[in-house]
Amino acid sequence: MGVFQNFQPNIVLTHNPLDPFNPDHPVASQVVQKARLLSSGAGVASAFSRITPPDLYFFEPHQPELCDFKPNTFVDITSVMDKKIKAMDAMKAQSYLHKYYSELASRRANHARRISGDADIKFAEAHFRTLPWVVKNL
Repeated sequence: MGVFQNFQPNIVLTHNPLDPFNPDHPVASQVVQKARLLSSGAGVASAFSRITPPDLYFFEPHQPELCDFKPNTFVDITSVMDKKIKAMDAMKAQSYLHKYYSELASRRANHARRISGDADIKFAEAHFRTLPWVVKNL
């Protein structure tokens, strides 16, 4: 909670809350969600120090179809894909996932292009935005 209050993020990314193959991922998700909620005072003024509630997104798990993951947000990562590949290369323990996530970024870009009409998207990541948008008008 203190990390949230000190850093005051606008956006928080965490694991999906359901993952039958990685029991630590739902635990991490729950801890992040609880810290976000407590640090923001559940979005209302209180006697305690609080931050503006950051947007909360779940990033795509390795096996989305088994984790009830339903993406509703695509992020164009074309300009940073080379950095993502370097970061994945540094993670030797899970090198078997490098090809998977590179191919997935290409497939998700196809979805993002079709939704947005932006033909320049070559790589994308899928996320699930957990909170509804608040807008002034449509």
